[in-house]
Amino acid sequence: MPQFTVGPEEEGCRVDRIARKKLALMPLSSIYALIRKRKIRVNDKKTKESYHLREGDILSIDVNDAEIVQKASPDNLLSSLTKTTFFKNNFRILYEDDDLFACDKPAGLVVHAGSGHTNRDTLIDLAQAYLLDKGSTTEPALVHRLDRDTSGVILIAKNKRTLRKLHDTFKERSITKEYRALCHGRPPENEATISVTLSRTDSRNNGMKMRVADAGQSAKSRYVLQSYYNDISNVAIFLETGKTHQIRVQMAHIGAPIIGDVRYGNTGKDTGLLKNHSRRLYLHAYRLSFTHPVTKKKLTIKAPLPKEFSGLLNR
Repeated sequence: MPQFTVGPEEEGCRVDRIARKKLALMPLSSIYALIRKRKIRVNDKKTKESYHLREGDILSIDVNDAEIVQKASPDNLLSSLTKTTFFKNNFRILYEDDDLFACDKPAGLVVHAGSGHTNRDTLIDLAQAYLLDKGSTTEPALVHRLDRDTSGVILIAKNKRTLRKLHDTFKERSITKEYRALCHGRPPENEATISVTLSRTDSRNNGMKMRVADAGQSAKSRYVLQSYYNDISNVAIFLETGKTHQIRVQMAHIGAPIIGDVRYGNTGKDTGLLKNHSRRLYLHAYRLSFTHPVTKKKLTIKAPLPKEFSGLLNR
């Protein structure tokens, strides 16, 4: 059981704040549950999240050692990531062979390291940990990207040869990319192609944003309405190009913004609709179909629709 002696720099800090630093990969709700269940203790006694620690206090956290985030992450520490709750909740393999694997990325998981993200909390970190745990020294590489808030199928190459060939597949657009989205309102037609030009805006208040503009890059998608009920459209979307936030901007442009989209959607409608449902972007990378770069066989990989989708459709 990991134990920590409170030093002078931590004196006066609340138990829950110190626990969040030590368990940075664990949801806050899980940390509070540990406190309630006496799995986080001070001087071997039950404590409250609001208790202010004193120098010399012994903080005990009854979890696997791998849950404790270390300052450094050599291979042995990265490999131990597979034993964490974070790994179990976020790393799901849909398909694997000697050259590549496909994961079902959950909404909220960042695919690669960037500003504001602690070490070992990205999809590529989890993929590396998975391979290390299997005894492989292969360095995985993302074939493409998904936004943090988008869930679904994402490809990871196990070697550079496969990575190069899959990049060519994407550039040649010889791959079928099907997304599913739940949208406010109903698109203008049951089936149509959206072809517009997109450019970046100057607004950075909510991060990088795109907009439909006369001068921009060509973006093309095709959508097919699957169902419409209670002012919610269940839409299948097929990407022909892959511009930043393309689907989100295009669906908002035709008057059917994606539910839960805080950048391009209708936050007023979201507030009422998602009152008793998960607050997330209701966009999911549902299917990839392509020719395997090595075996040359047709490969189709699907990620089941998240339970949040069915929960909202069946509300």
